[in-house]
This record gives sequence, C-alpha cells and structure tokens, in this order.
Amino acid sequence: MAHEKMAHPRLVRSLIFSVLAATVIYGLSVISSDLGAVSASSAKFGWSAWLLVLALSLVNYLLRFVRWQLYIKQFSDDVPLLANLTYYLAGFAFTTTPGKAGEAVRSLYLKRHGVAYTHSLAAFFTERFIDLITMVLLSLFAAIAFPDFRWPVLWVAALFVGLLPLIHSMKMHRFLEQLRLRIPSEKIKSMGERLLVLLRSAADLLKAGPLYSGLALGLIAWGSEGVAFYIILDTLGVSSPFGVAIGIYSISVLIGALSFIPGGLGSTEAVMVLLLTLIGADMPTAIAATLICRITTLWFAVIIGAISMAILELQDKQRQKQIKL
Repeated sequence: MAHEKMAHPRLVRSLIFSVLAATVIYGLSVISSDLGAVSASSAKFGWSAWLLVLALSLVNYLLRFVRWQLYIKQFSDDVPLLANLTYYLAGFAFTTTPGKAGEAVRSLYLKRHGVAYTHSLAAFFTERFIDLITMVLLSLFAAIAFPDFRWPVLWVAALFVGLLPLIHSMKMHRFLEQLRLRIPSEKIKSMGERLLVLLRSAADLLKAGPLYSGLALGLIAWGSEGVAFYIILDTLGVSSPFGVAIGIYSISVLIGALSFIPGGLGSTEAVMVLLLTLIGADMPTAIAATLICRITTLWFAVIIGAISMAILELQDKQRQKQIKL
C-alpha cells in the first residue's frame, strides 16, 4: 500500500501536465486557424451524434476489458469481475502518460488479489503489443489511399510480426538468461530475472489461441472508434470512404503511440489534420473533426479513468476507517 501512495502522485503530476499541454496545443491550433470557422464546423455536431460516438468509444473500452479479463484469468481466478473492471478503467486516467505506461497502475490493485506484478505487467505488455498490431492492420486502409504512408506502415507491420517468433523463441530466452548471469550487479541480475519471467508470461498470452482472440477483439474494439471517426466526418460534411476514415484514425493514433509523446499529444492531431486536408477537408473542419475525435476517444477515457480512480480511493479510505474502528 505504501508503494501505491508513492506512485499515484507522480502519475497525477504527469496527467496534469498532459492536460495543460493538450489545452495549449488545441488552443494554438484553433487560434492559428479560424476560431469562428472551427466553431461553426463544431456546431454541426448535435447531441445525438455526440451520444453515438461516445457509445462507440464505450464499446471499445468494454471489448478491451473483455480481452484484459481473459488475460488475467490465465494467471488468477481470485479477481472479482466488477473489481477488475474498475481497476482496468482506472488505468485510463493515465492514458496520456508516455506509451500509456501509467496504465500499469492496475498492477498495484491486482496485487491485492494475489496477482504477481510480473503477471499483470505481462498482460499489460501483451495488450499494448496486440493493440499496436491491430492499429497497424487498420492503418493499411490509409496506406492504400495515401502512397506516402504505404511503406512505413508495411515496415512497422513486418517489425511487429517479426517480433512474435522472438518472444516465443526458447533460444532467445536461454541467450537472455546467459546474458543475465554474466552481469556482476546482483540488483540488475534480479531485475533481469523478473523481466525474463514477464517475457515468458507474455509468451504464454501470445500463443495461437489467446493471440487470435485478443487480435479479433482488438480489431472490433479499435474498429468501433474508427467507425465513430467516420460518423464525425460524415456529420461535419467531410466526404470520405468508410475504410479511409478508419485508416486515417488508425494511422494517426499509431504514429502518436510510436512517438512516445504522452498520449500522442500533438503528433496524433497533426497527422489527423494533415490527412483530412489531403482528402479535401478545409482546415477549420479538419481541426474541428480532430478535436471532437480526441475528446470522444482519448479524453473520454481519461475522464472515466479519473472517476474510477476516485471511486477506488474512496473505497480505500472507507476501508482504512473501518480498520481503525
């Protein structure tokens, strides 16, 4: 519990910084364009459209939780479904940390149910790995429409597909173990042992059955947000084929993730606006579509995560009061 108290403040500082950075980035992008035109474009997006797009984002979150639940069940049957859902959603509060690393805060909560850090972190690594492969596959729609992005997407796809045999390779595991044993520092050697356990656990989750089911759930989950992006474009009057809209969303998120900038802030938005202008959207409409997309996907998740985190913190305080009584 002491470790949790130390970890949360650092993560909260990262969250506050990312929110401030997003406010500056979004504000400058609107000001540099035409505030009136951006507002006029955004005004086309009515309440029914907001609710539909937010519902599709919820589909994304819930399907990814189903996959997470399957991963955690591989290691433990002692985590109640509702508790695990709350832990999973709480991780979204730190989606804007670099590489979404702050979402690993779930491990602190799962430890209470006997789930080892190496196992929960293996589930986290597997989830990130599968999500990257998913976004690469969905980005192929944009690669077809935009030749300049074709080869970078194909190279990234080849890289991640090529990593799978390495993760499963016993020769690679033995090589890393021998390398670890040669390290003189006991502290680094112990850290290397934990990383190897994490790698072996992740390899179990990336076997054929869990791999394909996780990939299928990921494609439907992230595809639903791609559909939401298509609805945003259609509502704002941007003409785009269905597949191209999904591809633009996916490649923008992918580049944001690979940039390792917290939440992909700036990089995701820049790519999204650029690609929208390439398919004929004017700059104010492209900015409006991008802002609506990020609010209903990234920031909607952060808000849900913050609420879930607050619920868990309140439960902890109530539990501590009961112990004192």
